[in-house]
Amino acid sequence: MTDASEDLKFTLKVMFDKKNKKVLFAESHYHFADFLLSFLSLPLGRIIRVLNDHYGEKAPAIGSLSNLYRSLAGVDNAGFVSEDAKKILLNPRSPFEVEYKKLKLRITRPQYTQYFECRSCGQSTHSISMYCDQAICIRCPSGHISTIGESIRLPKVYSEGVFAAERASFIISDDLQIFPSVIGIFQIISILGITNMDEAESIDVNIGFNEMLSLLRGSFVSSTPLSDFILSKTSLPLALEPMTIVNPNEFREKVGAKTMVLKVIIQRSKGKFLYALAEDDFVEFLFTLFIIPLGGVGHLLAGKTCFKAIDNLQRSVADLADKYFKSPSVKKGLVKPSLVHGSVSENYILPLDQQCMTRDELENFKFSSLTFPKGQGRYLEGPITYMVTDDLTVNPYCIQSAISTLREKNIPMSDIKEKEVQVGLREALSILKASLTSTYALTDALLSSASIKPPKTEA
Repeated sequence: MTDASEDLKFTLKVMFDKKNKKVLFAESHYHFADFLLSFLSLPLGRIIRVLNDHYGEKAPAIGSLSNLYRSLAGVDNAGFVSEDAKKILLNPRSPFEVEYKKLKLRITRPQYTQYFECRSCGQSTHSISMYCDQAICIRCPSGHISTIGESIRLPKVYSEGVFAAERASFIISDDLQIFPSVIGIFQIISILGITNMDEAESIDVNIGFNEMLSLLRGSFVSSTPLSDFILSKTSLPLALEPMTIVNPNEFREKVGAKTMVLKVIIQRSKGKFLYALAEDDFVEFLFTLFIIPLGGVGHLLAGKTCFKAIDNLQRSVADLADKYFKSPSVKKGLVKPSLVHGSVSENYILPLDQQCMTRDELENFKFSSLTFPKGQGRYLEGPITYMVTDDLTVNPYCIQSAISTLREKNIPMSDIKEKEVQVGLREALSILKASLTSTYALTDALLSSASIKPPKTEA
């Protein structure tokens, strides 16, 4: 459920090819651009959650991430260092939470900063906490857990031009490329390859909560999300590019030589991973994929997520001049977002920076999370061994269940072998990409790394 008004709508002017039943482009002021840009600000876990809540069983399956999210929701709370830790991963905060709550139309409930009062140390000033239900007052001796007063939510503040600059106007293509209106009709016809402009007609389309969710959903399942929601048609499965190994060279200076070790179980005859035995550090890495904003995914994968509309949206932000944004920092944050302060665990391997706290926040931040009392820690309580299947389904490891899995698939013990695989930055980036697009994430991401080749078929 969202706190956005489902009655709130605005009108989008669309040039439509009636003969071919296709959107040519839409013309919009900053309102619509704001809503599209907000997609890049949302963490993956938040996106999956809102799609699941709205569409239920009809929610799009996003590669292996949908299975991973179900696994996260189903893992026993006892496996986490606190109840907060699991909540943060299931419904992560956005680095643009302050801006997001200023939108007049939102597809997910903002997470308001909460203010608490410590009654133990006598401080009457309310203090900031970004966590769900518990905090530690750092003024109390020995990390004493404070008695927490009532949380306070600040009033809703809507704003004109949250991500995009006020009064800016844009042309938006069917596949979510964004251009400034100043580009003009002749250049946009040339760029988009429109050949039948004389037969196009202008139509008004009402955009509201359901339509924005439809656009978000369409971005993951279609290369023409505008046409799809306007025509209310069911999209065919999106044709994805072949999986390629991600090159991590540009990140080498920022990331150390952190590695994780997996013991993988491989089917010899098919050269395919069946499952992996993983310690809590690897499973924590998988679960923390959900805290990455969509814009951060595009940055890590060099604009090649394999989702055409999302890649176009991110590329458009990079190409637009600073003047079309609320501020240059907003543009920079959408293209290369930082992770929310306090959400990065001590073993985090991906090269995204963590937000720095402002001077005012440092002075007023008298509470810390039970999850990360010193600003950094762990989500999972180890040591626990997990079984991770090829589609990123995660369960605590049990030998009997592993044997049952092999028997259900009619795989004899003689057709399997074990191999240790080192997972570093290169492999982590490949897992991120495969998780978005494939239900064989481990096979696609790690097959070449494990130096395993499928057997050759004899002629």
